[in-house]
Order: sequence, then C-alpha cells, then structure tokens
Amino acid sequence: MTPVPSVHPVPRVVVVGAGILGIALARELALRGARVTVVERESPGAGATSVAFAWLTNQTYFRNGQSLSDGSSRHYFALHRLALGAWRRLHHDLGDALSVRWGGAVQLAPAHGPDHDLLLSDLRRRLAWGSPSRPITAAEARELVPGAVVTDTAVGFFTPDEGSVDPNAAIAALIHAATELGVDFRYGTEAVSVEETGGRATAVVTSAGRIDCDHVVVACGADSHTLLTPLGITVPLIDSHGSIVHLAPLPPFLERVLLSSDLHAIQRADGRVVIARHYSGTPTSDPDGLDGQQLLAEAAHMLPPLRGAEIERVTVGRRIVPADGLPVIGHSPTCRNVHSVTTNAGITLGPCLAQLLTTEILDDVRVDVLDPYRASRFRRDV
Repeated sequence: MTPVPSVHPVPRVVVVGAGILGIALARELALRGARVTVVERESPGAGATSVAFAWLTNQTYFRNGQSLSDGSSRHYFALHRLALGAWRRLHHDLGDALSVRWGGAVQLAPAHGPDHDLLLSDLRRRLAWGSPSRPITAAEARELVPGAVVTDTAVGFFTPDEGSVDPNAAIAALIHAATELGVDFRYGTEAVSVEETGGRATAVVTSAGRIDCDHVVVACGADSHTLLTPLGITVPLIDSHGSIVHLAPLPPFLERVLLSSDLHAIQRADGRVVIARHYSGTPTSDPDGLDGQQLLAEAAHMLPPLRGAEIERVTVGRRIVPADGLPVIGHSPTCRNVHSVTTNAGITLGPCLAQLLTTEILDDVRVDVLDPYRASRFRRDV
C-alpha cells in the first residue's frame, strides 16, 4: 500500500490522555517527526498508571479468573511477548531513569486445589507457546527469593524474562524524553469534543481552546467514551478497582516479582515494596475493603524482611477493563483520522502498542497484529 500523504507537511497529532500509554505514544510519534500535543484533564498518570502493580509479564488471558486456551488467548500471549521486547528497547534508549528491574517472576501455589490446577495449566500453556518459563521446586523457589518462607509442598514456576517497573519513575522518564523531542504537554486541560470536516477530524476542542490537528488519538482510559461515542467507536468497559499497599523503602531483598495464591509483591528500585492480593483486574463491589495492616501482617509471614515495615499509603485505582478483557483499538467509521486505544494492561503493553499505533497513524498501514483487538468487534452490524 502506498502511504497517503499527511494533510499537513508535518503531521499534527493530538493525544488525549497522559497515562503511560499516551505518553509512550507521544514519544513514538515525535521520534517519527510528528508535532504532538498531549492534553490531560488532571496530571500525568493520574488514572490507572500511577497506582498500577506494574508487573511486566508474559500474560495469558483470563476472564473472571478462568483461563481461556483459545486462539485469542494465544494471540494475546504473543502480543505480550512483543511487549517485553518493546520494554527492552525502551530501557536501552532511556536507561536507568526508566526504573525497570529484570529479575524475572516466581509464581507459587499450594500442592492441591484450584490455584494449583490453574498454575500448572498456565505453565503448560506458556511452555507450549514459547515462554522461557520453567517449573521449580520449593527449594529452588527459596533460592530465587532468599528469605521467603515456602512450604515444601508448594509448586511453582519461574519466568526469567519478566520484570517490573516503577510506573511513576517511568512516566517521568518518558515525559522528559518526549519533551526533548518537542512534545507539548498540557495538563489541567480537558478534551471536550472533536471537530470534523468532510469525514476528517480537524481540531480537538478543549477547556482551554481549540487545537488544530491532522490526527487524534484518544487514550484516556475510563473517560474515553465521552469523546468516542459521538464518533462511532464503541468501547464497553467493566468497572474494576485494584488496591495496593505501598511500603516505605527497605533494604534490597526482593529481586524478583513474587506471586502466590495470597500475595503479590514487588520491590521497586528505590527500595519501596508494593504488595497486593490478586491484583488481576477482577471486578469488585468493595474497592475500599482492603485492610493494609492485615495484608502486611500476612505478607510478613511469607516474607520476613517485611516485619516492622511502615505503610506509606494504600491506593485504590480505577482500572480499565474492556468487556471481554482484551485491548480495544478503535478507528472512527466517520472520521478516518481518529484513533483510540483502551486496555487493562497499559503498563506492559504501552510501549508496544505505541509503536504499532504510530505505524498505523503515520504510515496509513493497517497493522495486522492489532486486528484481533479492533473496536469493530463490538458493533452489531459487522
């Protein structure tokens, strides 16, 4: 396909939303020579990004706690494999300022029960689909996570190429890099509507005035529907929350991501530890129900270095969960230069989706890797 020339000699792109996905997209677009403006109603990462658990994972696909071993699950897994490569490239470009740790992930489950069966099923899928995951014994788990209390009957696996990132540090590093490329960030600015002429968006109307543009990308999570619905893009979302306990800095002791049936734990590069219970996006009617002190006490049984740790804060983040659990890549049927992206895996997938969407936007090429995630799957007339 011959690329269609931009309406403007230098493509002008407005990105709505300054979560990690929107910021990574702005940087990718600017690297390709676009003139980019990012509008954000609040502050950078004010939505789901800043309170994310931020595990960089070879994600298999779960819906309501049940894994699906169909084609969409395998494709989603492959997308995460691409995403880990995108994070490696980003880490190479931005260095330690990105605050990424590549210690791998240890996943554990008891010897019997549904969590045991789910873990082994997940491991079999990962191995069949090309993950470097490998089964480990309880003794090996204790070697990988020194000091952890792991029962001799526990089962588990280790994935060496996974990692974690401090989302706030990553946002700061990406904003710095994007700003150096000329990206214009406008915080406290709400996108109100998109103006269109002849089937093309010509401007974004904001609370601070109009911004002329050649392309619009909506990446503002739970608030996306306000802009997208009038443009014919359907993104059904499930309301979901995730609670995390953030601890004050501790001496280094947890190099890897640790996930057990009752505890998820990560230590950031600055020594802060975040702990959660089943931070997987499962919808909840009681987002404020997490008892931070109780979870810390339980976590300290498995991780003794947490004894006496100080809780800095407990956050409850509103998570973006599309109705079928998969990312939603939107393209307005009435405005061909309006795009959108919504996902509940914005941390892991952000840099990868940013690169793929940049190709679609600036080269006018349909990237087939994104086809399973098109918003058109929710339209009844297709």
